Amino acid sequence: MTRNHILLMTAAALLTPAIIRADDPKPPEGFHAIFNGKDLSGWHGLNPHNAAQLTGEELDANLKSQRAEFPKNWSVEDGELVNDGHGPYATTDEEFGDIEFLIEYKTVADADSGIYLRGAPQVQIWDWNQVFDPKNPTRKPHLGSGGLFNNTPGSSGRDPLVFADRPFGEWNQFRIRQIGVRTWVWLNDSLVVDGAVMENFWDRQQPLPDKGPIMLQTHGGEIRWRNIFVRDIDADEAKQMLTTADRERSDLSAVLTLHASFDKGLDADFSRGDRTCYVQKGKELHHAEANEDAKLVPEAGRFGGALHFTKKSGFLPAFRDSGVLGYNDSNWNSTVSVWLRLNPDKDLEPGYCDPIQIIGEDSKKGFIFLEFSKDETPRFFRYAVRPLFHIWNPNNVAWADIPIDKRPMVQVERPPFSREAWTHVVFTLENVNHKSKPQVGRLYLNGELQGAIEEWDLTFGWDPSQVLLVLGAAYVGHMDDLAVFSRVLSHDEVKQIYSLKNGVGDLLSPVEK
Repeated sequence: MTRNHILLMTAAALLTPAIIRADDPKPPEGFHAIFNGKDLSGWHGLNPHNAAQLTGEELDANLKSQRAEFPKNWSVEDGELVNDGHGPYATTDEEFGDIEFLIEYKTVADADSGIYLRGAPQVQIWDWNQVFDPKNPTRKPHLGSGGLFNNTPGSSGRDPLVFADRPFGEWNQFRIRQIGVRTWVWLNDSLVVDGAVMENFWDRQQPLPDKGPIMLQTHGGEIRWRNIFVRDIDADEAKQMLTTADRERSDLSAVLTLHASFDKGLDADFSRGDRTCYVQKGKELHHAEANEDAKLVPEAGRFGGALHFTKKSGFLPAFRDSGVLGYNDSNWNSTVSVWLRLNPDKDLEPGYCDPIQIIGEDSKKGFIFLEFSKDETPRFFRYAVRPLFHIWNPNNVAWADIPIDKRPMVQVERPPFSREAWTHVVFTLENVNHKSKPQVGRLYLNGELQGAIEEWDLTFGWDPSQVLLVLGAAYVGHMDDLAVFSRVLSHDEVKQIYSLKNGVGDLLSPVEK
């Protein structure tokens, strides 16, 4: 769709239905109403997808037809803008640039909707009760509304950071901030998109246009809108907001990429990528659900609920790397934090046990794991970063037969694990795949450094799209408060995480403001 098309589409006169009496909407200070609560003034009908490929007289006729159809599907009732699930989208006559936008909506089951910014799709609204379909893996309604659904799958902002939808029958409120190409979305006061670049659906090689209409998309079921307000953001304020947002990204809340509390399910509570927890069946990833092998136990965790692996099994919950671990082939930095509760010598079954692994498509291209040893009593606890196979094992020797000091790992001979107390485990990855900087992996227990993997060539060969964070390989015990950060945390920051009163969830409060 060209810029000229958009201009043509937004230059329409309106057809106005019968006026319904209602009080004038009352915008917050600095905002103005763009829906008067009485009629369709200031709006017209347009589904841009139906007109995108048309030109000339065909385009003119299509636009005229959509404008005529608009009042057949849209009405005003008691100060609410109502759509019956059909027809063109409600489109503002006015075009907007940098704005803060407030809107409330209420929808029904099986409906699908969204908000187009500058004429481009979209801040998504889902029926979040829909289940994940592995045959359509980029469609994730169960994660909730507010994400930039038309961004490239796996990109920042495509899926919401947290689930914030209210039950059907209740009103939801969006606060949307659009500055340049960057978008922030709050749903019911929770931040669900944090300054992500909104892609131009019509031409991904070009940024969003400087201005464009707001569109309220709908299909599949009734949706109601009310309290629709806009505040323009001038150039000076926009610059200050961007500067502040970039500065705040240095703190822990800003570098948190995933948090799974296991309070309500296996899916992560928060993620800058995919919050879905998966299990692999053949070559397909399916949505993971708690079961007899991996139970959710309310109030049994270090903070709230816990995930309890009851026995050694093939059920391995996993999170995709996209937007979470940040694996790359030039300079990979990350930190993983988790709480564990078990007696390794009484709870674990024979053989190695890896409560956490990071894997790619082939273990010979790299393999990272926390490990309880299989033979010693008491069992050792280890953190290993195995790069390309020929680097760490040039003579093709079994892992157990390589001398301890010749393995790329940290070993703790008497780790402080027990059934009575939780143990905090943190491991870091620093400069992995970098050609010149020192490459390091560090292990911390209960806030204290246990050792470092140093003076190793930590070069991996993974396909980034195949990288997974895997939980519970042969593990028997409790797990809680899993978190991933996009950089290496310092010793002081690890202590800070260890000391959080309510766990990593405490970091989400400043993120969600």
